[in-house]
Amino acid sequence: MRVRVAPRASEWVFASGPRVAGAPVAVGPAGAAEREQVAALAALARLVAGGGVVAAGAGADLGGGFQSGRIDGGTGDRRDAVLAALAVPEFAGKLGPPAALLVALFGPDATKPLGAATLDAIEAGRWPELRFAVAASDLLGPEQLVELLRVRTPAGVDPFPEGFASIVGDHLARVLRPLPPRRRLSLLKDLWQDVCEALQRRQRVKRLHRSQGPEEFAEQLQDRRERYEDLLAQRALGKDATVGQAALWAPPRLFWEGRVLRALYDAQAATVLARVAVSAIDLGAVAAVEKHRHELEAAAALMSKREYGDSARLTEGLHPARPGNYVRELVEKPRKELFIGNRLRAALIYAVVAFDHAANVLDGWQYRGFVDAVEVLQAMRAQNLKQWREKVGYFEPQRALTWPREDLARRVEGHEPADVERMGDLLWLAELADATAQLRGRDQADIEHHPDTIAGQTELQARVPESVALLAARAAQLAEIGGTVPGKPRTWAGLVGGLQAGAAAAEAQIEAFTVAEVLQRADETVLPGSDARIEVARKATDLAAWAGYMGNCISGEYYVKRAMRGDIGLLALRGADDAILANACLRATGKGWRLEELKARFNADADPALAQAVRDWVRALDVPEKELDEDSTPQPPQSRRRKPQLAVEWGEIDVRVDPALSALIEAPATAAALVALRRAAPATIERGVRAALRDPRTAQRLWVATAHRPLAAAIADKPDPVRPKLAPLLHDEPLPAALRKLARLPEVGAARTAHLVALRVRAALGTLLRADDPALAAAHPHGPLLRAAALAVTSWGGLPGGAPVTAIAARRRVRLPGYPVSSLRDEMWQGAWPDAIELGGVPDGFWDRIAAHGLILPSSWLPTTDGWPALWARSARQTFQISRR
Repeated sequence: MRVRVAPRASEWVFASGPRVAGAPVAVGPAGAAEREQVAALAALARLVAGGGVVAAGAGADLGGGFQSGRIDGGTGDRRDAVLAALAVPEFAGKLGPPAALLVALFGPDATKPLGAATLDAIEAGRWPELRFAVAASDLLGPEQLVELLRVRTPAGVDPFPEGFASIVGDHLARVLRPLPPRRRLSLLKDLWQDVCEALQRRQRVKRLHRSQGPEEFAEQLQDRRERYEDLLAQRALGKDATVGQAALWAPPRLFWEGRVLRALYDAQAATVLARVAVSAIDLGAVAAVEKHRHELEAAAALMSKREYGDSARLTEGLHPARPGNYVRELVEKPRKELFIGNRLRAALIYAVVAFDHAANVLDGWQYRGFVDAVEVLQAMRAQNLKQWREKVGYFEPQRALTWPREDLARRVEGHEPADVERMGDLLWLAELADATAQLRGRDQADIEHHPDTIAGQTELQARVPESVALLAARAAQLAEIGGTVPGKPRTWAGLVGGLQAGAAAAEAQIEAFTVAEVLQRADETVLPGSDARIEVARKATDLAAWAGYMGNCISGEYYVKRAMRGDIGLLALRGADDAILANACLRATGKGWRLEELKARFNADADPALAQAVRDWVRALDVPEKELDEDSTPQPPQSRRRKPQLAVEWGEIDVRVDPALSALIEAPATAAALVALRRAAPATIERGVRAALRDPRTAQRLWVATAHRPLAAAIADKPDPVRPKLAPLLHDEPLPAALRKLARLPEVGAARTAHLVALRVRAALGTLLRADDPALAAAHPHGPLLRAAALAVTSWGGLPGGAPVTAIAARRRVRLPGYPVSSLRDEMWQGAWPDAIELGGVPDGFWDRIAAHGLILPSSWLPTTDGWPALWARSARQTFQISRR
C-alpha cells in the first residue's frame, strides 16, 4: 500500500528513518502504546531486511493493528511489493487472503487453476518463474499464465535475478502487444529458454577458466621454449665451437627444416591438448581422454623420445618446454583423474605459446639473412598434410570449405580437402586459434590474415550476464528508436532481429555517408580501361562487408568518420566474378580528386594495370564543388539578379527573438543568439533549459516563446500546390537540394532558424520530462505544456526510467476530474497532440494506453494535497493570466 505522510485522524504513520519518497513506514492506530509502536517498527525492519524496501508496500500485518506501507513516490507497484514480501517466510502468511493476493499479482481475471499453480511455485521456491509470470500478466490470459508457470529453470541459474516485474512487464508489452496472445506465450517461453542457455554457457565459461592455470605463466613457458631452441642450436654447432665460429655459423637446411616442423608439431599437439581440456569440462578428464584418444596418439607420434627428454629437462618445477610431453604422458601413463587434470591445466598456456612461436617462425623476418632458411620455409609451405588429416580429420570442417587463404576453398572443389591442403594454407594454425578460443569460452576465433601468417582473436569479450529484465529492456529500446515488430516471429531472436532491422533503417540518416555527386554517378559503372566494376560505399555496413573479405581495416573509425563528413570517397573495385580486387580511398581537393590509397587483399599492392586505370580515371573526375552551409550569409551579388519566384512571394516574415530563448546561452535577444542556439549541441540546449528552470516561471515563458513559429505561418498562407513542396523547411533534418538555396535567403533563413530552435528547445523539455527532472516538475503549471506532457507520458506507458507516475483518471475514462471540465476527446486536448509529438509523444496506441491505465502524469508533478484537480485549476489560471498579458 502507498500512504501519505499526513495521517488520518484515526491513525499514525511511524518511520524509523527520514520520511522521503518511497520510505517504508508502519501505519497503525493513533493511540497505540509505545511498545506496540516499537514492535511494529522492528517487524517492519525485518520485512525490509528480507524483501527490500519495496516489500513494505505489500500492506503486511506487523501486529498490534499496524500494517506496512511506503510513502508515495517509490519505485515499483503493488505487484512488486507482494512478490518481495512473499519471499520473506515470516510475512508470507500476513499479506491478506489468498484471493486478494492472487488479484494483486495477476489482476481481477485470475482463476483457481492459476491460484493453484501460483501456490505450487511459492511452495517450491520457484521465484524466478513466478516473477516472470507476474511480469507477463498484462499480456496473457489465466490459462496461458498457468502454462508459463510450468517453465523450468536449470539448477544453479536465475534468469530473473533483477528488475521489478512491473517494469519488465512494461518493456515486454512494448514489443509483444501488437502480437496475438498465443504467439506472445511462445515468444516468452523462448525468451526464458534463451536466457537459461546463456546463463548455462556462462557457467561453463567459469568452469573452463577455473580448469586452467594462470596465463601469467605463458611468458615463463615462452622463455623456456626459446631456451629449448638454443639447446638444439648449440648441439648442431658442436660443444667445442668457439665464439667466432658461432658468430660465423650458417645453419644447414636440415636445421631449418627441424625448426619449421617443430613449430607445426607443437601447434598440432597444443590443439589436441586444448580440445581434450574443453571436453573434460563436460565429460570429465578420463572420459575426455578416451574420446580424443586417436587425436592424442597422432600428436604423441610427432615427438621422439630424445625430444621428449630434452623438453622435460627444462621444466624447472613448472611444465616441459613443449606440449608434446603432456600429450605422450596422457597416452602412455595411467589415466587417473588428478594426473590428467594436472596436465590439462596447462593446455591454455601451451596453446598461446605454440601459436605465437608458429606465427614467428612463419613470418620468417629473423631468418631473412639466411638463404637456406628462406628457401626451406618456402618449400615447406607446399608440404602436404594428408598423413595428419587421415589420422585426426578436420576439427572445424567448414573452415576448409570457406578458407580464403591461398585459394584453398577453390582448390577443394571436386576434391577431398586433405588431398589439396598444404602447410602454407595455415588451416592448422587456425584450428589452434579455434581450440584456444573454445578453451576461453568462444565458439570460434576471429582470424585476421597477413601476407605470411595469420593472427587469431581468441579472447572472450566481457558481457553483462543475461537476464529476462535486460533482454526485455533491450528489445523495448529497439522499439523506441524505430524498430518495428515483425509480423509472425517464431523465436525471441527473430523478434529482436526484426526490431534491429527496423532500428537500423531508422538510423540510416545518421549512418549514411556524404557521397559526392560525381562518385554517385560512377557507382556500379565499369572502370575505364579495365573490366573492373566500381562500387561506392554508402554506409558503414558496406565497409564492414568489404573488410570481412579483404582482411583490411577499411571499416575502422578513421575511414567511417571521414566518409560521413564527405572528406573522402571509399570504393571497391570488383572483378568479373564479383570478387573485390582492391579498395580505393579518394580525397577531394581544391584542384581535383586525389587517390590516397589503393590496396588489394590483405593490404597487398594492387595489380599494376588496375592501379594505372584507377589513377587515370581519378585524374579525369570533375573538380568537386563545395556547397555553402545553410547558416552562412551569402555574398552580395556582383550584379542585380532576380530572386527565385518563391522568394519573391515570401514578403516580410516577422521573426521575434524572445529573451527567454537567448537567456539559455546567456546572450542578448538578437538574431545572432538564435543562430548560436541553432548551432549548439542538444546537450548544450538541455543544460541551458535545466539551468533556466531554476526560476519556476521559465517553463511557461519557454513554451510561449517556442510557440512563435513565423515560418510555419508563412507557409500556411501559400497556395495549396506550393505548401507540400515547402513542408521540409519545417523539419529538423537535412533539406533536399531544391530547397537549400531558398533556405539561405535572409528572410527565409532567419525564420527557419527560429523554427528549428523552437523544435530543439521543446525536444530538450521532452528529455527532461522523460528523466522526471525535478526542476521541470517544480515549474509553475502551464495548460498547453501540462496537456502535452500528459499525452506524451501516457503514450510512453510511463516514464522510461521507471520513475513513479499517477493515474489522473480511471482506466477507459475520457472525462477528466477537476475544473474547468475537460475531456480527452474535446478540441483542447486533441489540439495538444502536435505539441506532445514535439516532446516525443507517440499517438499510435494511445487509446490502448488509456484502456490499460488511464491518463497518467509523473507523480512528481502533482501537489501533495488535492493532486490533479489543484494542478489543473492552477494551470488554467496561469494560462489565462499569460493570455491577458
